[in-house]
Amino acid sequence: MKNIIILKPKNDSLVAQLVSFYETLKNAEPNEQLSFDLSNLTWACPLLVLPLSAYINSTNSEVKIDDCEIQDYFKAINFPKGVDSISKLKQIVQSKKSYIPISILKREKEEDREKLESMFSTIIYKALDKTPQGTSSAIYQPISELVTNIFEHSKENIGYIFGQLYPSKNYLDICVVDRGRGLQRTYFEEKKLELTDAESILEVMRGNSVKPGNERGYGVRTSRNLVCDGLGGEFIIISGSAALVSKKNYNNIATLKNFYWQGVIIAYRIPKPDKPIDISLYLE
Repeated sequence: MKNIIILKPKNDSLVAQLVSFYETLKNAEPNEQLSFDLSNLTWACPLLVLPLSAYINSTNSEVKIDDCEIQDYFKAINFPKGVDSISKLKQIVQSKKSYIPISILKREKEEDREKLESMFSTIIYKALDKTPQGTSSAIYQPISELVTNIFEHSKENIGYIFGQLYPSKNYLDICVVDRGRGLQRTYFEEKKLELTDAESILEVMRGNSVKPGNERGYGVRTSRNLVCDGLGGEFIIISGSAALVSKKNYNNIATLKNFYWQGVIIAYRIPKPDKPIDISLYLE
């Protein structure tokens, strides 16, 4: 089993986390069993942590955290296995944590999944503390839309979600991951469109639904608009061998050479809201 030493991100930006994750899986075969060494990490955000969890769980890969400086943090968030227990999250709701455990959402347990999703949003909102009018809707809307997309389009029975508030830096990171069929394959199977991974991401951002017919698909696009234009945050989507990095008035699509992610990764960062927000301005 190949040993992979995960490189410490150069800084705390989302792009630096993306680069570290890219370097981790670059040159790996799809679904290859790997052994991950986290001993170099002194800090990590959901964009690095959650996809690693999903990869480890789906490929039965190994992970070494005993020599890692932040091993207590990894244990606290239940890395890499995550939790799917409502009772566990209820305990977190009653406390005031800046993070919640990695949460596993399951297709066949729709009622439990909806409860877990709601608890996740509640914990995130409570952690923000004393926010302006409209903040709760602005937090809940992207989470709901992005989780719904997993189970509508990925054909996968499991999804992952993880969030972390950084109180001293006044921002919130959230990541949603699946290990399903990915955007390129989805467009081909549902609409017979032959697209590259980069083209598939751009179609999603144009609101071109993968559903049959002419129905529009605004879930990811409106989430991006709310996060970037409404909240002044950053938004990243990865599928296959491509990634889109988006901010207000900025979009950059990149091809990730010698890299392939089976499924979709969406990560975003928002500063703690300091003024009222009307999310209806960003919904289509």
